[in-house]
Amino acid sequence: MSNEKLISVLAADDDAGMRLILRKVIQQTDGFVMVGEAACGDEAMTLYEKYRPQVVFLDVDMPGKTGVECARQIQDQNPACILIFATAHEEYMSEAFEVYAFDYLVKPFKVERVMQTLERARNLLRSPEKVPEPARPPLSRPRVEGRMMLHHRGGVSFLSLEEIVLIQR
Repeated sequence: MSNEKLISVLAADDDAGMRLILRKVIQQTDGFVMVGEAACGDEAMTLYEKYRPQVVFLDVDMPGKTGVECARQIQDQNPACILIFATAHEEYMSEAFEVYAFDYLVKPFKVERVMQTLERARNLLRSPEKVPEPARPPLSRPRVEGRMMLHHRGGVSFLSLEEIVLIQR
């Protein structure tokens, strides 16, 4: 790995075996370092506040705070944190994505799947930030006359070209 800063990871799961698997995968993946492991939601939040990791693996069903509750708190503190759920509970997927989960891994999952997720996270975190372009004055719209014919399932419609702001397929 180059001189780039390592991406910090926290794993929160009440299953010690799952934490071991995540630790081993993270150790084998270039560019990542495990900064903490938590067995419950409260411990996860304590470690999150202490280390401020860039990536957090969360189980949904943990003692104390649930993974979704932790995710909400983490998002409130740092919306840029990458949240990855690793759980046996498929039924919480919609809740996880409501808190902007980066991925939702359903146990048992393959190690390759975790590595793919970490690769995607690395690409997102390492991508150069887009520099906002300076504000420009609004473009003046030339006057356009005529109509456009649109074919669709319901037949044909005609639109005045003057009324069109954007065309998107």
